[in-house]
Amino acid sequence: MATVDLHYAQSIVRCLQRQNIDTDKLLQDLELTDNAIFSDYSPLDKSQRVASDKITFLVKYTWALLNDEFMGCTAKRCKPGVFALMSRYALTQQTLQEVLEQGLHFYNLFTDDIQMSLNDHGHYVEIEFKFAQAQLDIDNFFQEFWLVIWHRFASWIIGEKIILNQVTFPYSQPKHYNELKNAFECRLSFNQPQLKFSFNKRYLNLAPTRSQQDLTIFLKNSPADLIAIPGNEISYKAKIKSRLIYQSGQQLICPALESLAAEFKISSQTLRRKLKLENTSYPQIKDEIRRNIAIDKLNSQNMPIAQIARLLGFSEPRSFTRAFRKWTTLSPSEYLQSVNKHSDINRAYKG
Repeated sequence: MATVDLHYAQSIVRCLQRQNIDTDKLLQDLELTDNAIFSDYSPLDKSQRVASDKITFLVKYTWALLNDEFMGCTAKRCKPGVFALMSRYALTQQTLQEVLEQGLHFYNLFTDDIQMSLNDHGHYVEIEFKFAQAQLDIDNFFQEFWLVIWHRFASWIIGEKIILNQVTFPYSQPKHYNELKNAFECRLSFNQPQLKFSFNKRYLNLAPTRSQQDLTIFLKNSPADLIAIPGNEISYKAKIKSRLIYQSGQQLICPALESLAAEFKISSQTLRRKLKLENTSYPQIKDEIRRNIAIDKLNSQNMPIAQIARLLGFSEPRSFTRAFRKWTTLSPSEYLQSVNKHSDINRAYKG
């Protein structure tokens, strides 16, 4: 079970208490006593760690109870659902640069409490964060949480961990410095003018490997995938999806498992075992990619069924239709009829 430094549990509880929320029952249910939460913090005490699922629950509980995704750390609330809306909007873009530009622009229009910018410095870029009233984030908890969210979200979008060059913080080095090192694995600088992180510009040209269906699962699990997944690991499922989706040609080409294993410098048996540990398999991944591409093409591009079949590597439309029915219980034409019917109903309702 992944664990998180006690400092973050303490900070989240203080977010609630600053809003006059009684946390006694909550801590009791989580088997976190006042003595544990408010003991003198020691970064060298390895027992002062909290299971990541408890931190996930604390975050979700705080979002819901305060009706605020900014967790009471800004002057105005950010109602739950804003990050999801931003993500769905930004994911329609063609490159990571466009995703980030649209995502940052979305928040800059939405709130004055946190303003963000993507700054080009030649070979590297920076994402800069300006908190209008940073003093409201007493433990600097939310500033660090916001950095993690944007770094992990950007990495998740392209299916590849973004290696950071540097992170700068506008406050002194905290006691939980080692936890920050584990989270970002790069040069950390404190007492700096701005909160920001930088990375190689090459990442901006990468295409998103995630579909709207992937995003639905990601948002449902959030913030578990931001907190619990170690920063230095990218799942083999994500690696394979990135490899298959980010191809130069139009047609989806799925190499043999043995070829992928050789690219990853492991044996095919090891790759199968690792995928099994991730509760998936290579055939499942291929089906998921084909299904998502097919649905995207049918929904947004109105592409003929025969053309979609060729794009996905099926020898004939009938094979594609059988596969699509297996994925969705509908044939492609039935799926399109269903989508069009709902669109007509929505238009009639709005009219």
